[in-house]
Amino acid sequence: MYNQTFHQLEQRICKLLNLIEVYKYSIVTNNKKKEQYKQNIHDFIDKEYVAMKQDSLQHYSLIHYNYFQFITDQKTQPVDELTVGHTIKYINNIQQRLYRIHQLLSLFL
Repeated sequence: MYNQTFHQLEQRICKLLNLIEVYKYSIVTNNKKKEQYKQNIHDFIDKEYVAMKQDSLQHYSLIHYNYFQFITDQKTQPVDELTVGHTIKYINNIQQRLYRIHQLLSLFL
């Protein structure tokens, strides 16, 4: 069961990384749907926050706790568009933080 929980967390992290990457690409290409992509990220983060709070998953392991802290930070300071150069750097920092959690998790899988 423990490995299944880690596997599920890994899937959710990958989904969030993909959502962020699509949004970043839409900013660079000035896609018409970038607001929708941003909303997809916010909706996913809201669902993750509620699910982790309800199931007390943030207490399950240090990796879950780190992911919960990441989600909490993104909930209080949502991803938003700044100027083009600064936005990409800002989103890259968010992705790197999430990617570090993913790397730690991959050691357990």
